[in-house]
Amino acid sequence: MATPPMPVKSMNGTQLLVQIGDGATPEVFAADCLINTQRGITFSSDTNEDINPDCNNPDDPAWKEVTKDGLSGQIAGAGRVHTPSIKDWWEWFISKDTKNCRVLLNNVTLANGGGYWSGAFHLTNFEVTGERNQKAQVSVTLMSSGPIVWVDAAA
Repeated sequence: MATPPMPVKSMNGTQLLVQIGDGATPEVFAADCLINTQRGITFSSDTNEDINPDCNNPDDPAWKEVTKDGLSGQIAGAGRVHTPSIKDWWEWFISKDTKNCRVLLNNVTLANGGGYWSGAFHLTNFEVTGERNQKAQVSVTLMSSGPIVWVDAAA
């Protein structure tokens, strides 16, 4: 008897929320309406490469050995300009400070892999654009400063 296929457990893109901490104690996290159409998180690593020659066949191509060195994360968000948020984002951009952020799989239970990534981030790109007869748009990029951790959803 064949095993029935397991359906993919997925979520809508709007369930991926970028939440910004308010810096208070205890810290409260909220999704800002400025990021209202696109959002995502990307992880990358720096690597070092070494060539390991074959001593028995030194003329043959040698295999590369890759070692992971540094890890980082980048949050990207975009949407239609939400004017009440512009000043707060501008002040964050010109500041040297980080803010604690979360990227939440909203309304995804622990049993279905729910939770969030959390870490400190700098606002490194802040772009506001507009075209004639269209609504103004915004895009932001946040770069991690220090470790990013995964936190499971509450059981």
